[in-house]
Order: sequence, then C-alpha cells, then structure tokens
Amino acid sequence: MPDIEEEDFTKAICEYIGEELPREHPIFAYQMEMKLAQAEMGLAIAEGVRLQATRELLDMLDTLYQILIDPESKLPDAQRKVLNHADEVWLDLKEKMSQGDKRAAHLLSSHAHMGLALSYLLDARKDGKFSEVITDYLVKYLGKLSVFTYREAIGHVML
Repeated sequence: MPDIEEEDFTKAICEYIGEELPREHPIFAYQMEMKLAQAEMGLAIAEGVRLQATRELLDMLDTLYQILIDPESKLPDAQRKVLNHADEVWLDLKEKMSQGDKRAAHLLSSHAHMGLALSYLLDARKDGKFSEVITDYLVKYLGKLSVFTYREAIGHVML
C-alpha cells in the first residue's frame, strides 16, 4: 500500500481517457455538474408531478452523460426531434418561484447545472486529449436539453 505522503491527492484518474489529470481539470467539474443535474431531476420526480415527462428528461440526461463512456450512445429519434425544437426563449421565473413550485425549482436547478456542465465540457474540449472524445453531438444536445428542461420547469412546453 502506498505511503500517504507519497500519494498525489491533487490528481485523479479520468475514466474517459484513462489518464491521470489534475483534479481542477474542467472534465471533473463537468462530471460533478452532470451528477448534480441528475440529482435535481430525481428530486423533481419525487414531487410526483408530470412523472412521465420528468423521467424522460432524466433518461435523456443519462443518455447524454453516457456518451463520453460509450460513444455509441445516442438519443432516440423521437427525443432528438423534440430537442431540436427547443429554442431558447426568455420566460419569467418569478411567478413559478413565488408559488413555491418545488418541481419547477428542481428542474430550474437541473437546467442551471446542465448549463455549467456544458461550459466545463467546452473548456475541457480545448485540451487536445478531449478534442476527439467530446463530440459536437454531445455539446449540441446537452445545450438543447438544458433549454428544454428550463421550458418544462416554467410550463412552456412545445408539444
């Protein structure tokens, strides 16, 4: 067993490329933000409102999260088509938040974590080790899922 003084706690193994990287590398922040987005989605499901729609959001998020591990993972055509119509619009959050809508709050938080995850993902892609691993597909659909989740939180869903 390695001596604790010899072990470098400033580095961690990145499961995507199988190399040791500094813990402050943006890929680790991406992972944490995706886990937080999933946790918030789980709390939204716990509210018991629009369960099927919320579980579908979680399923899409999980599929996107798996892409770096399994590049063959793709969203089903129906989900991809729905996300392709998720254009960003400005919507007022105050009404939902002042009503104490917990599901909306959790979805909004998940949306924010996805946005941060996306920014860390783009930052990580600047590292040559990740330029091939982080695809345009992942970047595009994570951004679109974030917008779609925001719209779901507000109740402004495009059918």
